[in-house]
Amino acid sequence: MRNSVQNLQNNPPTKNRTDFGFYLHSTASITQSGVMSTLKYLLIDGHSVIFAWKMLRTLHQRKPRSAREQLIKTTQILHDSGKWKVTLVFDGKTRGSEETRPQDMIIAYASENETADSLIERTIGAFPYPDQICVVTDDHAEAQTVLSLGAHTESSEWLEAEIQSSQNQLDTTLKSLHQKKSSPSIQF
Repeated sequence: MRNSVQNLQNNPPTKNRTDFGFYLHSTASITQSGVMSTLKYLLIDGHSVIFAWKMLRTLHQRKPRSAREQLIKTTQILHDSGKWKVTLVFDGKTRGSEETRPQDMIIAYASENETADSLIERTIGAFPYPDQICVVTDDHAEAQTVLSLGAHTESSEWLEAEIQSSQNQLDTTLKSLHQKKSSPSIQF
């Protein structure tokens, strides 16, 4: 799935969306068992995670763009798994915008006069169901603000475990599909 870049300066929120293109009419989905489940939104404070993960922090010192791209690639699996609608938020990097579809992972850059934290807070405040949002940040002050707005928080360490869990689930599913495909079928 291609990544979408959302430039909030050029694309202000509309009636059916908050800042990150959360489509309010698609906040629920049907699980495989047919049970209604609430779709979870994962807002990731990109630079908080980059500076928390040693490998990305080291890469960022030499090649900041490469560190951001690696984080995007790494978190894409969470979005593609369908368990989370992922939005990565970065500080002050103005970029062009692309059309955003509801199924795309969103990469958002705060404008020059705004921080990723304020963008996250504004989005939570505009969303009618903040309890469906989980913000990943290691900034304790930001975590307290997010909690006061009714959303949930997790650490970059949790994010790493969640990514690994999604990767393991994907690997198991692919292995199962491969075994089914390679199993001889009995024909009568």
